[in-house]
Amino acid sequence: MKRIMYKIRIQPQTAFATSLRGDTLFGQACWHIVESAGEEALTDLLEGYLDNRPFMVLSDAFPADFLPRPTLPLALLGFDLSDPTQRKLVKSKRWLDSIALHQPLHTWSEFLSTESDIAERLLGQRDAALWKEEIRNHNSLNRLTNTTGKGEHGFAPFERAYTWYHPQLVLDLYACVDERLNLDALRAIITAIGQSGYGKEASSGAGKFTLLDITEYIPPKPQGANAWITLAPSAPQGLDWISSACFYNVHVRFGRHGSSALSQGATPWKNPLLLADAAALLTPQAFDAEALWVGQGLTNLSHVIRQSVHQGYSPVVPIAAPDLSRIRES
Repeated sequence: MKRIMYKIRIQPQTAFATSLRGDTLFGQACWHIVESAGEEALTDLLEGYLDNRPFMVLSDAFPADFLPRPTLPLALLGFDLSDPTQRKLVKSKRWLDSIALHQPLHTWSEFLSTESDIAERLLGQRDAALWKEEIRNHNSLNRLTNTTGKGEHGFAPFERAYTWYHPQLVLDLYACVDERLNLDALRAIITAIGQSGYGKEASSGAGKFTLLDITEYIPPKPQGANAWITLAPSAPQGLDWISSACFYNVHVRFGRHGSSALSQGATPWKNPLLLADAAALLTPQAFDAEALWVGQGLTNLSHVIRQSVHQGYSPVVPIAAPDLSRIRES
């Protein structure tokens, strides 16, 4: 079955109350398919999802032409850590210019940037903030009386975190699809999510973005490639890895149902999931140079909708890594 990776370029238009993460975006894409084409259409697309045949795998969002720094000991990226005065600067270089994928791993320190570096390159303003965090106070309302209510449980304030992106900032998403989802369908899904809003508070205007472009993306295949960098949270558990040559941070996903599923049970919450966060470096026992994603589809995570699935897959880019197992041994 033919598989293609696309680079999707978007521009945020409003604040976001939910981070742009691949697994969350996939869930919202599924709900769009149900609402626009019916539940049967989604069921057909999900055939084989739990058997390494996902119809679509989505990445997190990153500043245009940059990727997250892989989760690796900094020395392997070529940093000189002997000068303690430079360690703070080294830690702030969290974004990798995508052209580094064509270069040896030990030279990647030369292609890593701080947020100020990216602001200067993408916005022409080194002092500009790529994004700003804001906390807003809210209070629960009684929808029948349109008031906060009375008594001990009438006043229920809570906080909501918002991310405001610079109005000129452009972000990249990566989507891997097979022949069941053509380019026009992918464009329609991303456009619809951008117009209706992504994540929390979408009904209040949050999470809106404009789709600028979708182009086919062919990841570079460096000579001697033997490992992958993930671009979204993934579920590598139980798969055939060289465990001593895998590096990742843990991400716990406290998922919840969306759309009409909120009215189908007593709780919108799914079972928590333990995932490897984006920017993991995973080394398989047998490397497949043509692979566009890794991980697995997840289910048995909802008491409300038993057939629910979660994207435990992640788009990947291949790299040529040294014998990483020796790093742990030393």
